[in-house]
Amino acid sequence: MRKLQHSETTGRSVVKSITYRICIIISIFIVSYVTTGKLDTTLQITGITTVTGIIIYFIHERVWSLIRWGRK
Repeated sequence: MRKLQHSETTGRSVVKSITYRICIIISIFIVSYVTTGKLDTTLQITGITTVTGIIIYFIHERVWSLIRWGRK
């Protein structure tokens, strides 16, 4: 397997994470609104999934930091 040379600044990673999260929020908003047709319900769904998504992602990252598989 060929090792890929990849380096990224912390700032770039932060901006990518933020823009990705914005894309997810927009996606959830659109799907929720199309499904419910109600702005208040859409905002509730979007808010709840945003918060839970951040928490789940954090837990996911912490668990993966404990797994040695694939590291050199």
